[in-house]
Amino acid sequence: MTQIALMLLALAPTAGVAQTTAAQTTAAQTPQEEPTTVLPDVEVTAARRGVALGGQEPIVSYDAAQIQAFGATNIGELITLLEAQTRSARGGSPVFLVNGRRISGFREIRGIPPEAIERFDVLPEETALSYGYSANQRVVNIVLKADFKSLTASVNVSRPEQGGRTTTASENNVLRIAGGDRWSLDINGTTANTLFETERDIDRSATAGGATGDQANAYRTLLPKTDEVSVAGTYKHDLNDKVGMTLSGSLEDSSSFSYQGLPNLLLNVPGTNPFSPSGQDETLFSYLDLPGSLTRKTDTRTAELGTVFDGYVGDWRWTATGEYSRVETDTSTGRGVDEVALQALIAGDLTVNPFGDLTSRATVNPRDTANSLAQTATAELVLNGRPYELPAGDITSTFKVGAGYQSLDSESVRSGVAVDRSQSRNSGSVQANFDLPISNVDRGILPKIGDLSANVNLAYQELSDFGGVSSVGAGLNWSPVERLSLSANYSDEGKAPTVQQLNDPTISTPNTPVFDFRNSQTVEINQITGGDPNLKAEDRRILKLGMNWQPVSAQDFRLNLAYTRTEADNEISSFPAITPDLEAALPDRFVRDADGNLLSIDARPLNFFKREQQDVQWGFNFSRPFGKPNPPEAGQRPGGGRPGGGMMMGGGPGGPGGPGGGGRMRGSRGPGMQPGQGMFNLSLTHTWRVQDEVVIREGLEPLDLLDGDSISGSGGQSRHEVQLQTGLFKNGLGAFVNANWRAGTTVNGDALGSPDLDFSGRTTVNLFAFADLTQRTSWVERFPFLKGTRIGFGVQNIFDDRVSVTSSDGATPINYQRDYLDPQGRVFRINLRKILF
Repeated sequence: MTQIALMLLALAPTAGVAQTTAAQTTAAQTPQEEPTTVLPDVEVTAARRGVALGGQEPIVSYDAAQIQAFGATNIGELITLLEAQTRSARGGSPVFLVNGRRISGFREIRGIPPEAIERFDVLPEETALSYGYSANQRVVNIVLKADFKSLTASVNVSRPEQGGRTTTASENNVLRIAGGDRWSLDINGTTANTLFETERDIDRSATAGGATGDQANAYRTLLPKTDEVSVAGTYKHDLNDKVGMTLSGSLEDSSSFSYQGLPNLLLNVPGTNPFSPSGQDETLFSYLDLPGSLTRKTDTRTAELGTVFDGYVGDWRWTATGEYSRVETDTSTGRGVDEVALQALIAGDLTVNPFGDLTSRATVNPRDTANSLAQTATAELVLNGRPYELPAGDITSTFKVGAGYQSLDSESVRSGVAVDRSQSRNSGSVQANFDLPISNVDRGILPKIGDLSANVNLAYQELSDFGGVSSVGAGLNWSPVERLSLSANYSDEGKAPTVQQLNDPTISTPNTPVFDFRNSQTVEINQITGGDPNLKAEDRRILKLGMNWQPVSAQDFRLNLAYTRTEADNEISSFPAITPDLEAALPDRFVRDADGNLLSIDARPLNFFKREQQDVQWGFNFSRPFGKPNPPEAGQRPGGGRPGGGMMMGGGPGGPGGPGGGGRMRGSRGPGMQPGQGMFNLSLTHTWRVQDEVVIREGLEPLDLLDGDSISGSGGQSRHEVQLQTGLFKNGLGAFVNANWRAGTTVNGDALGSPDLDFSGRTTVNLFAFADLTQRTSWVERFPFLKGTRIGFGVQNIFDDRVSVTSSDGATPINYQRDYLDPQGRVFRINLRKILF
């Protein structure tokens, strides 16, 4: 027994958890450790590798076998498939860790093949506090295998059933993991051709101005031509037994090209003109065959560098990160032709036939241009440790200090008028987080109430161009019985607008179709976008109550429930949809002529005076193996279970279940997949929005986005939304289904006769099936080149279900037609992937 105890002490530390001695730290980082050691008649199970800090129970956890059922090409695609699990009800994008450690950026892991993953944990927002992030982001902790190497090449071709557009993507990755060392290289490219309105069923007969015929649809882009190429690389190395280093960088060049239609003219032809058929004054509307005069081209070049150093000083774990990014964007927009000059030509030269082809007579206006250069440099230092011990366990603390620099230089030329703007920002920030254990079953401290811990966090950020913003939060984590975890958290967060929201260059887009509620028609306007220097800081107060429950210890079935209430003052938002209520609240954003025709909209971001939201999100995750396992080989113990088997969360100092913890479920994961078996996954997430109200300006009535009001071009806010995912995998064959349903909404008109718009609900079902030919042994023996090959076939939106919009007057506005809202519909996809080990 003494020998077994000594082995447990040697194996217990993990690479993702701070330990109490330098010797334990060294053991935690030893890459050759195996999670299970087998002695004669004795099996010893160690703590799981790479467990995240904070002691929070994962909302969902996938092992290597389950991950294969998704059929993802790389981690980037896997994250997309698991968006329902990684998305926070508080609105933040997820934080990514590798082996329980911070990384230098998502580029570091995006191209890594799923075969390199040992475990994939999605943790609640409270875990982010232990890494110096805010508590509005879920945490994705990806534990990689200790020894892995591969060369992966993938080609993906997709095309909608209606044709017109083909997207081809090539993704290539080289990866080598050897204990504490890891390096990778990604080379990717994507291209897609232009999709025009003439390739879809777009009816413009109801356009204001009476435009009809093929010219109304000619040279109008539904989806632009796009090209993108990127290179990214990462190098990770442990400098010694206490300090690790990661370097990463990427370069990306992307471009898009779109058409805004043919330039149109509205000319006054006097009755005295010799070409006038009626001899009366007439208004002539016509198009000119000059598509190049209304095009837009955007080029973006992005460069990023990142670094992470981490290690231990005594019992304290430290992480230092630095990142620099440079994004340069050039935009060129055609402004059509000089209509004033043509009008003067007709009036002054009676030999010019205004009813004929005026293309050769037109003068093309100079193009609008915009250039922006955004640069960001940040540095942060995070310390994690256990400064004091209470009867129920250690107090765990996280301290972060950070500094940053941002600049945005923009230069735009609109209608020949040049505007130069420049803004920079220096920032400094501090953050502290404390986890305080109150009761602990294992220690016998108030065992009747279970495990209970409290959390307190504070943050302050000083911005040179904006002043200070602060955040404060507190929470409780409670596990009254095994396999049940409850939490309550409250935060009051300040948020300043970004430099881009304040200072992006002003861009005007002509011929933008919008539905004008006042006149009950679709009109083509100039839409102005860019930054707004008058934005205020946002203040957001969030209350979240959560539950995570595993009803039966022998089954990998977990229920989760979260209630979130959010109140925001001066919420920063992109410009909402055009409604009568919005125009009444923001009349200065709309330009109309003397007859009330809408000409232009200023669609730059703005502050809402107040917003209140309540929602309930619940769901479950279930997985289990199926089929009969292969007989155990000689010397192999039966029923091996999952890698690292045993309890879902390992014990030991600092790890979940160890001293200082609160809110642990202390549950098991259920049986794992054995050789010869298959794996079945099923997850469901239902979001029920109880309240969503916005007050645009002080003194106005709130807009109820769940009952007839809207701030979105896609209708009101759906009260219910359901996401379902399921997958099967066995012997190299797999299939994954992702289904999403969103309830319909209605946008009410006004008392002046504006029509109501009904937006139908939508159900999209996506399927991807694949075959890993490596596991078809007989085929590989006959055709060795099939080794490492996977072929896949997918269908996006199998039932071609798209939102249908109908007006109370029986018509469908142009910009709400189904082919306009979703030009692709049902899309077929073919994937060929080759991985070499």
